Amino acid sequence: MKIVIVNPKISLNKKRREINDVIDQALNTWLINNSYYPIVLPNSTIKIRKKKIELFLKRLKPKGIVLSGGNDVTKNSLRYSMQLFLIQFSKSNRIPLLGICQGMQMLGVSEGGKLIRVKNHVRAKHLLVNLTNEKFPVEANSYHDYALKKCPRNYRVTTITNTGDIESIKHKKYFIEGWMWHPERDTKINKINNYRLKKLFK
Repeated sequence: MKIVIVNPKISLNKKRREINDVIDQALNTWLINNSYYPIVLPNSTIKIRKKKIELFLKRLKPKGIVLSGGNDVTKNSLRYSMQLFLIQFSKSNRIPLLGICQGMQMLGVSEGGKLIRVKNHVRAKHLLVNLTNEKFPVEANSYHDYALKKCPRNYRVTTITNTGDIESIKHKKYFIEGWMWHPERDTKINKINNYRLKKLFK
């Protein structure tokens, strides 16, 4: 079984006094359709001793980790702490990691990168400029208000929009990628997104 750990966003329901971990069903469906079994790791898990979480994850032997999209990067939050932990766990154990939208922003912030507000990136589509010799989509959906100001340390930019905004990054040393687009929200099957996922989580 090819397990993938998924980090969800946090949703606060003030009326019911609930703090919920939320994941788009489409993301799990996308992973399942690519023959991966998603396991959602609650953000509150970070309150447990880190060695216990590491032991749990090592026993699962995941093929990869996904930092899902949703909300903005918020320091001093449970999700921020969990994402930092998962990024470090990915590096220490050579487990591939994919950051989607907010997940990619988090990858950049974790390496000292800064975010800037961008216009016309919510419910939009952009043409992509491929800066590599690898396969990337030629067009991508867009659901974010912020983008990386510049390439973060230890990464290289792999695609930009036709207006120059950073759309994807790849770590120079580890098996870590970030995509600003949501592969799970494509209305049609995007074979290149599926190809990149399987290449990363092989």
